[in-house]
Amino acid sequence: MKDKDPEYIPKLEKAIAQKYGASAIDNPRKFWTEEKEKEYIQQSKLAAQKLRKNDTQVQKIKLDGFLINKKLLNKDTNRVCSLCERYSFDVRDGLYMNKFITCRQCYIQWIEDREERWEKGWRPKKEE
Repeated sequence: MKDKDPEYIPKLEKAIAQKYGASAIDNPRKFWTEEKEKEYIQQSKLAAQKLRKNDTQVQKIKLDGFLINKKLLNKDTNRVCSLCERYSFDVRDGLYMNKFITCRQCYIQWIEDREERWEKGWRPKKEE
């Protein structure tokens, strides 16, 4: 450090000012005012309020003996196959559930290559 040029920093600042303009080397405190300080404090308070609001929204509800996040209950997803009436946990069934309201297995068995018939309203007879 002692071997370095004592004029290194001023030279560096001068080169930066020439390349990027004088505002590039200004101290940020130079532009900070009381109004900006008040605005910053107000924005900080609003951000803190939003965080507190989000924290209170993460409520757990007891449902069938389990604690479930309240946000999860608002989602309207029906994962029960209309043909075999089984609940689907498989992620791959999502496409078939959205389009045909069936699981992948029922799609392969009853719908695949017969989509036109399915769309016209044909359904397999339920065995009792």
